Amino acid sequence: MASSWPPAPAPRGPAPRRGPGKASVSPSRRVPNPARGGRASSYVRERAALEGGGLSRLKRVLAERGLAPRRRFGQNFLIREDLADRIVDHCHLSQDDVAVEIGPGAGALTSRLASRVRRLIAVEKDTGLAALLREELAELPGVEIVEGDFLAFDLPAAAAAHGVPRLAVAGNIPYNITTPVLERIFDQRAAVRVAVLLVQKEYAERLAAAAGTPEYGSLTLFARYHALLEPLMTVRAAAFWPRPEVDSMLVRFLLRERPPVEVPSEALLFRIIRGSFQMRRKQLMNTLEETLGVGKQDVARLCRAAGIDPRRRGETLTLDEFAKLARAAAPG
Repeated sequence: MASSWPPAPAPRGPAPRRGPGKASVSPSRRVPNPARGGRASSYVRERAALEGGGLSRLKRVLAERGLAPRRRFGQNFLIREDLADRIVDHCHLSQDDVAVEIGPGAGALTSRLASRVRRLIAVEKDTGLAALLREELAELPGVEIVEGDFLAFDLPAAAAAHGVPRLAVAGNIPYNITTPVLERIFDQRAAVRVAVLLVQKEYAERLAAAAGTPEYGSLTLFARYHALLEPLMTVRAAAFWPRPEVDSMLVRFLLRERPPVEVPSEALLFRIIRGSFQMRRKQLMNTLEETLGVGKQDVARLCRAAGIDPRRRGETLTLDEFAKLARAAAPG
């Protein structure tokens, strides 16, 4: 359900460019002399607020425990508390929900998520951070810290254990495992109502791409088959520590109870889709011949049955058109 308060306006403008060692501030954005009544630039004020708040506290808490961000785990911690509030608000959670947080890290979202739901299961792979979370959140009721890999986590079992038909999932997920995370959620979609995830902005644009655009691909169709997608807000790179090289985007995935198209075989559908985009500049006559291992006459026949011109390229086809090809290509 929606929160009782409206979200703050989204931050505008590109993230400032930074040089090595310190922020790069153009002459027009240097801090004016306070004696002259000037004001610091918005970027300087933002960095000062972070250093005096979330970022300095995070560094201190980690250092006290001998912890640091781990590159191999793709750890970039959210350090903007205002954005953490907005992200959780976008999850549209209720006190009847049981939620799973993927990779809570140092807990930027965890306590906020826990306050909105009946039960929160936070799945953290990093042993040190899992211990930190248990210590920091010991007095919070309804929070369970699971030390483990989300890619091996059993969502249906968690839903059954807590007596709910479907879970809510949320998380700031590492860029390098975004596709495996989505595959895990989609494979267990019968137990998931919604997933709200922070992903790389470019990745989000691929998920939402239109047919015929350069960003459109098999990933687009894979996601569209399993969920309704809603881009929610851009989160600039400066909101994380260590700072990543690119911006992120918060995306809501509303898991479908049934696919939007009917096909005799999902495996056949995605085989045709993958083949078409692996050879995206070739016509269907050629991609289907190679993907299905049939002759050109058979390709022409199934394209006629599907009502699709075999001279088209796969990158121009919609999910519904790929489904027509899969139905025409099915045995029997």
